[in-house]
Amino acid sequence: MSRNIKILAAMVIGFAVMLFVITPTDTLGQAKDPNERGRRLYAQYCASCHGMDGKGAGPVAASLKVAPTDLTMIAKSHGSFDRLKVENSINGELNIGAHGSSEMPVWGAYFRRQRGQGVSVLNIYALMKYLEAIQVK
Repeated sequence: MSRNIKILAAMVIGFAVMLFVITPTDTLGQAKDPNERGRRLYAQYCASCHGMDGKGAGPVAASLKVAPTDLTMIAKSHGSFDRLKVENSINGELNIGAHGSSEMPVWGAYFRRQRGQGVSVLNIYALMKYLEAIQVK
């Protein structure tokens, strides 16, 4: 029994260290950059088409039938940044241009398959918040 407790304790400590390393925090325990999760997800899943700057000129963009949207202009071109509409676009709930033609993967379904509903919701929210942060003023 003692051995199992030591293994469990080592696992808990290891997990705590991993969380500390993954999420840099300031002295109050707040994330240094609240958009870091969204930025990482964006780099991994979106930048190949939309570009690291979000303007639609990623390395894959030229090979697509429909040019990727300039994601920095969402608020300007629509008069405001509609958070729900952006979340639904990422999730696949809206049939929008490249999204509906299967040019853009439906990330909501992908996230649910990979990590479950809870993480899917968090990932989509983090991406939406990141996109909100990069809007042209």
